[in-house]
Amino acid sequence: MVIYARKVMRPTIALGLFLSTFAVLLVVEREAASARAAAPVTLSSGLSASRATIPVSINGRRASCVLDTGSSAILVSPMLAHDAGLSGEGGTFEVAPDGRTYADRETEISRFAVSRFAVPDVHALISSNLTGYNALCGYDFFTRFPSLIDRDRRTVTLFPAPSKIARMHCLRVDLAPRVPLATVEINGTWLNQSVLDSGMSGGGALWDGVRERLRSPLVSGAGEMDQPPMRHGFSCGASAFVRFATGTATSSMPMCTEEERPDGYNGIIETNLPDVHAMAVDYPHRRICFDVASFSQAWSRFNTLRSP
Repeated sequence: MVIYARKVMRPTIALGLFLSTFAVLLVVEREAASARAAAPVTLSSGLSASRATIPVSINGRRASCVLDTGSSAILVSPMLAHDAGLSGEGGTFEVAPDGRTYADRETEISRFAVSRFAVPDVHALISSNLTGYNALCGYDFFTRFPSLIDRDRRTVTLFPAPSKIARMHCLRVDLAPRVPLATVEINGTWLNQSVLDSGMSGGGALWDGVRERLRSPLVSGAGEMDQPPMRHGFSCGASAFVRFATGTATSSMPMCTEEERPDGYNGIIETNLPDVHAMAVDYPHRRICFDVASFSQAWSRFNTLRSP
């Protein structure tokens, strides 16, 4: 059974949170200029399930923030919002991949800080899906802070050196919906419009409409037969083989399916796989890069020669 511990915002529900494609590109390009000027800073990272966390400060209040590419905004818990003096406005709803609906309120963080960097007036959401002094660092974080998540060393480097990323397998991503959409291989078939989700723990979700496109069918696990086949609109108990780049090893992943297209995408795919040693989130250059098993020097040369 997939454990869903985060959310992807539905564009049809939270229209006010999404920019047009042109506006999003302007924001990303603006942040790219500041990213090029900053020196790398490495932080020790924590772990929440399989998700990387870093310490941040929100209006002077310390918090643990999950690095969540599947979130279209920075989200804070009600407790953290209260202690940080954040006022909520303009209520909206988020629909999590588990099918549950949570109430959100829009807010603005006067001072968001991580390590030696501080950013004023950052848009955020107060989410009833979070508890304690916890937050999700989503799109508005990554546009300002390109990050290299090193799972093996349990570190996160902000503004990583280009030479570090050049040795990785890089995928182009579409950031128009404020979450990264890419083409990934699932059971031998490359599927586009898939969300790369570093905030998901325990597997992925696939739209039932693309199952017939898979070269190999999903595999049902015998150990799942005693569990209910449906959970909150999702059919679970199957697994798939996933990889992010040609020539790399595949990883087995628990995979739930949904009759309705989840959040308007073909799938939501967890990136925290055992074979992924490190992941770079480089929104200023509209790419996500992986250090995965079966590394090929040809990929390094390819990534070095092609335009960012």
